[in-house]
Amino acid sequence: MRCLFLIIFLNSCENKSISEFDKNIEELITWSLLEKNDYQSINYTPISSKTLAGLLTLQEHKNITQPEDGILIGYFSFQSNKMFINDSDKDLLILISKAQKYENFDILIQSNDIKSNLNDIVDEIITILSSNGVNSSNIKLNSIADKNLDFAIRIIKLL
Repeated sequence: MRCLFLIIFLNSCENKSISEFDKNIEELITWSLLEKNDYQSINYTPISSKTLAGLLTLQEHKNITQPEDGILIGYFSFQSNKMFINDSDKDLLILISKAQKYENFDILIQSNDIKSNLNDIVDEIITILSSNGVNSSNIKLNSIADKNLDFAIRIIKLL
């Protein structure tokens, strides 16, 4: 996560004077060296569900149909020989849980195969969301008919 901030910081350094750049670098170094308890007390706004939805349109899933009852904020596609959640997927679920806690919305997990092959993955998704502060009463499950040949799970912010 800190690497993401570093990249954003470096991209924002264009057209800055040397003194501004030195001050920003000093603030970045100070922030990166803070102990976890220190930076947890800093009041910040986590990533929003709108930003999460926007990120999906930048990825390879841009042709996915949007749900009628909410906003698509996460999408996982699996082939039958690769049925696991990787670290990138876990990071996305943590961002979803932070957005959910901040905005207090219900999450709908939809799968095109919720009863068999994806059952363990759906359980892992629920565990990750719950362990990051999402109340189980805010998580709903649903199966969908999907013409996708691969196994798919959609995470939707319910409106």
